[in-house]
Amino acid sequence: MLKLVAVNRKNFKDMPKECKRCFYWQTMDKFTGKNLREEKEKKRLEWFIRMKLETGCSGGFIAYQDNTAVGFVQCAPAKYFPNVKEYPSGLPSEDAAFLACLYVPNKENQRKGVGTLILKTGIKQLRQQEFKAVETFARKTSPENPSGPLGFYLKNGFKIKSDDEDFPLVRLALE
Repeated sequence: MLKLVAVNRKNFKDMPKECKRCFYWQTMDKFTGKNLREEKEKKRLEWFIRMKLETGCSGGFIAYQDNTAVGFVQCAPAKYFPNVKEYPSGLPSEDAAFLACLYVPNKENQRKGVGTLILKTGIKQLRQQEFKAVETFARKTSPENPSGPLGFYLKNGFKIKSDDEDFPLVRLALE
């Protein structure tokens, strides 16, 4: 059984290592190899704590299956992700949670429904937080991007809100 647990100080260590250090969406600043791993992880944890304090939502969930972390999903109001401004398909709506990342790190868990379970469980959590929709930038040309390929979202009920040749903005109404 898949269980999503809000990111917090105690379980932060369970996040995929790539996710603990990723600031792609949270800042327009470019992080280089000069930044220490511990500094990145500290800033990342601070971001999740800030989300909880400012919005009441955790900003992300770690997916556990049989008490083992198998994935990660990050979502919050789009205003907390300044890099969304860089996408030509337009800004996410204010009434939506922006899904910045849905990641299943181990290849043996990919293409086996784990991502779909994480998405559907995350959507249930977002409904409880009174978001009207979920939006993300899905990639047309490659499955390799933080949120995932366009086909994955279309298969799960998302609709293209604003098209682009590579990164359309997709939306799922939470009714």
